[in-house]
Amino acid sequence: MSTKRKYIESHWGVFVLKGIVSLFAGFYMMFTHRQDVNFLIQVVGWTMLALAIIEVVNVAHRSSRQRNWGFPLGLGVVEMAISVALLYTVNPNATLAELLPLRLSMLAAYVLVASIITVVMGFRSFDNLTDRFMWVVNGMLGCVLGFVIFNAGNISDVAHIMLFGTYLLINGLTDLFFGVHSKDEMKELHAERSARRKKALGASSKGAKK
Repeated sequence: MSTKRKYIESHWGVFVLKGIVSLFAGFYMMFTHRQDVNFLIQVVGWTMLALAIIEVVNVAHRSSRQRNWGFPLGLGVVEMAISVALLYTVNPNATLAELLPLRLSMLAAYVLVASIITVVMGFRSFDNLTDRFMWVVNGMLGCVLGFVIFNAGNISDVAHIMLFGTYLLINGLTDLFFGVHSKDEMKELHAERSARRKKALGASSKGAKK
């Protein structure tokens, strides 16, 4: 019987790892001087694959702790599917010009859907106002970027990738900060529980002496 634990209660290391991957990839996409769109698409694909693998590890960890793992599994499958679609094509004769609009639309849809989910999770999953504000703002910015990627037909393909890099950068900062914050909160929680146990043991030993 699995214990219902929210996705945000995943191990803090999951968010730190995702944050590091997203930060490095987003920074590279935004500031690289390489203008080869096909190469940048490959970078996005490998980034999505790395994020998917982290979610698979998260699924294994949550499963071993008998916690529900449906959401991270779904997220990992979606990210894996996008990475495969970006890295490979069923039609090897297709040109980049034919494939790129579909790939950019796929990325824009991913950003929009993921950002909407982030906003909902921010409002529903957090009691801590700082964490709630951080996730909601992150999601709202992602929605704006996803909408821009969908509709900015008059900018270059490289600029589209840079917009996706901006999303990754913002998301990476949020994940990294939240992961570190969660680690600190867990330390405080363990310290409080340890203090309660010691207090209870002290009270029981005093009662036994009487």
